[in-house]
Amino acid sequence: MLGMNTNEIIIDKHSSSIQISNKISALQRKSYNYMLKVAKNEFKTNPALRKFTITADELLVFFGFGGKNHNYIEEELSKLRKIDVKYNILNKDKKRERWGSFALIAGYEYNHGIITYSFPHQIEEMMLDSKMFAKINLVTIKGLKSKYSLALYELAEDYINVQIPKMSMEDFRELMGLEEHQYYKFSMLRKRVIDVAINEINSSENISFSISCEFKTKAKKITHIKFIIHKKENTEQTGEKQKNFYRWKNLIVQKYKEQPLCNNLTELGYLKWTLFFIDKNGFIGREIEGKKTILEKEEAFKLWEFLFENPKKLEIVPLTQLDILRKDFRGKKIEQITTTALGGRMIAILELKEFKEENERFVIEIAQEDGNLFWTQKSFSFEEILEMEFI
Repeated sequence: MLGMNTNEIIIDKHSSSIQISNKISALQRKSYNYMLKVAKNEFKTNPALRKFTITADELLVFFGFGGKNHNYIEEELSKLRKIDVKYNILNKDKKRERWGSFALIAGYEYNHGIITYSFPHQIEEMMLDSKMFAKINLVTIKGLKSKYSLALYELAEDYINVQIPKMSMEDFRELMGLEEHQYYKFSMLRKRVIDVAINEINSSENISFSISCEFKTKAKKITHIKFIIHKKENTEQTGEKQKNFYRWKNLIVQKYKEQPLCNNLTELGYLKWTLFFIDKNGFIGREIEGKKTILEKEEAFKLWEFLFENPKKLEIVPLTQLDILRKDFRGKKIEQITTTALGGRMIAILELKEFKEENERFVIEIAQEDGNLFWTQKSFSFEEILEMEFI
């Protein structure tokens, strides 16, 4: 059994298993996290282990499930085994370059209060992968009642240092586990899901951050939602940190005034070659393809905060040949001239859509005029691409 007399029991939970379609109840998600933590503890001592054990009493006592009995726990586990969830919905785990669905547990056995359980192979692989995870506090989630609060809390922990990306309302509904007919009116979605989750997280004394949200509209319809994480600190810490922040910012402004500041801020959603600079008045701006723009106040503040927390990002990273091709040659068009059997000439316009590097050469994804896409069988040197005759 996990320790009870502590304010912190952390599970390193893989990002892909956080970004799931939340079709499970709050009790099921809490129980699953507990089972995952126990399994990871046992896995450390015996990596060959594939079956794990807990007691039903552990779950009842740890999460304070009141008068619930063993039959109730068994019923919830039975439901959990039958539910398939989609994973990696926001594609944070880009290296896997895949998505799919699985049951959260492969199977379980209940025998006189002892629960033996196993995971599907996807979860086993995630337990072995220690490179992409969030630290979920089991003690913290004990106090969250709504399944939507639990899902949003885990998502925020997954992006705690880089901010949650803007997502479509379709992806958000998927993450919350909503069926098409549920809360189809935005007013109800906001009242029953978004506001409930945000208010419960923000009112918790055990969570080290608060959350707000913004919406993007198109043709008067809400199309995207953006959650913003605000870290909490006590007054004394906040005051001292603010002093350090503004002192540091003033030094950076003086040092880089009317000069390039940095690029490669992909963590914040910018293209690698987006160049940031300080203008003569001390404002921060960005430059893309020679066009300079001063950042709006809120965007600038987020950028300064990120650079303050990540000072090593204050550098100009040289672009690779692949970066240059993606920056300057995507969208370029060329003519393809072929000779027919009768000696006629056919001209087709081809568009360069993407590049991949293979053994220091490049293959190109081509879009034909009818919209079909294909990758070139031939690879090209960087210089050969530069010398192509573009329209």
